[in-house]
Amino acid sequence: MFRLRLSLAFAVLVALVCIQAGFVYWGSNRVNDYAQHSRLASDILSELLELSASKQRLRVWASQQLMDADASPEVRASQLARMQASTETLRQLARRDLSLWGEIAAREDVPIPPEIDQLVAVSDLLDDNIAAVRARLVKLAPLERGAEFASVWQELNEVFDKARGRDLRELINGAIERQRSVVPVARAATERGLDRLRLQTIGLALVTLAAAVVLALYLNQRLKRPLDRLLEGTRALRAGALEHRIAIGSHDEFDHVAEHFNAMAAELQRHRRDADAARRRLEEAVLERTSELSAAHQTLQQVDQRRRQLLADLSHELRTPATAIRGEAEIALRGADKPQAEYRETLTRIVGGVKQLAGVIDDLLLVARAEADQLAMRFGEVDLSELLGDVTDMASALGARHNVRVQLDAAGADQPAVMLQADADRLRQALVIVLDNAVRYSRHDGTVRVSWQLEMDAPDGRRVQVRVTDEGIGIDADELPKVFDRFVRGRRARIHRADGTGIGLSIAQAIVHAHHGSIRIESTPLQGTTVRVELPCHFSTQTQET
Repeated sequence: MFRLRLSLAFAVLVALVCIQAGFVYWGSNRVNDYAQHSRLASDILSELLELSASKQRLRVWASQQLMDADASPEVRASQLARMQASTETLRQLARRDLSLWGEIAAREDVPIPPEIDQLVAVSDLLDDNIAAVRARLVKLAPLERGAEFASVWQELNEVFDKARGRDLRELINGAIERQRSVVPVARAATERGLDRLRLQTIGLALVTLAAAVVLALYLNQRLKRPLDRLLEGTRALRAGALEHRIAIGSHDEFDHVAEHFNAMAAELQRHRRDADAARRRLEEAVLERTSELSAAHQTLQQVDQRRRQLLADLSHELRTPATAIRGEAEIALRGADKPQAEYRETLTRIVGGVKQLAGVIDDLLLVARAEADQLAMRFGEVDLSELLGDVTDMASALGARHNVRVQLDAAGADQPAVMLQADADRLRQALVIVLDNAVRYSRHDGTVRVSWQLEMDAPDGRRVQVRVTDEGIGIDADELPKVFDRFVRGRRARIHRADGTGIGLSIAQAIVHAHHGSIRIESTPLQGTTVRVELPCHFSTQTQET
């Protein structure tokens, strides 16, 4: 639509320019015709005057010839030639003037002036006159003495002024007078034509200028609003406001530009969203990778710390039995020979130290393997009731030496038999450690109770919980978070018993964790401690029958 308006505006301007050019061309042709007519009139006047002057000079030559006053034939020939040239030029000018007046008359619908035709006729008579003058002057001879000059001169004038019975002198003089009157008229017509052409040119220029101004104002008004919208859109796009959209409603080419601009903005917005999403994903990936690397770094630090701690623990725990073994050997070797019984007692103590040393080494290796996730387990079906019966019997033998009773809670007999997927030896070792601690840190004549309960609605599947409760010295609240740390013994434990390595509960925790279970301790100082061991229960006999 706007393209059509713009095309029409340019068409109007081109039409005005063409009209102006047409008027200028028409006016310039008209002025040019008048100017040519003016020049032709002036040239014809000049040729007529030159012809009259040449004829007058021939008259003078003829009078000199008659009076035998040394009239040169060359002068005669020169003047005749000049008359002939003037006549030919006059004829051409007259015909050109006649042709020009024919165009003017046809264009402006005016009659051709009669003097134009008369001038052409005069130019034709001049040829005959010049021929007659030439013939007469060639025969002209000086007058004899006594001859009558007046009659001869009259006869010469008849030759000079007559042609075909017409008076050339009168015709030439009349033509000269007419041309003298025509020249200012032609000049005035030329001036009028120039003035008219000037006025027409100025008028058309003003009309064209007014039309151009009107069209410029109209196009500016039509262009300003859509261009402002486009500029506003480009500024918004440059400022990063990709959600900006250009209003549409002019139903012209600017609407198409706005639609393409809006499509481009939408595409850029989509690309920005994609880029932002990709950047966020990259940042998340970097953060995740950084977190993984940080976790791996922390794991390596922990492994290194455990390695250093293990070496320190090994040196600490192995030093005592090794020192005892060395001391016993040195005592046996010192001095004179001893009785055989004394050597036997020494070897017996050395064997006991070696067993203690081997036990410590085994415990430390078990903890190290558990921390390195290399604890070897041989899983199989284990009956929980039988396992608890075995460890209770073992703990009862230990408790008999400390006047502590160990009893298995009879409530567990009413529950269905539970079969576990476990390493029987390792799990027995963990439960024995728990019961050993319960017996060792119980008061005299105390009781250690062992029970278990099947949890069918556990969040992570069926589980069984084994509880070991004693009536011992208990553990202070600030020491509970550290009970599973290696070689850590609480204040009450050290007062109650000086021996002990503090590694048992860490071994029990490693074994339980290897069985995908959990172990936790609840204690009240001077009242007792409860250890809860939870293990996954894969199936029970009651469930199978159901």
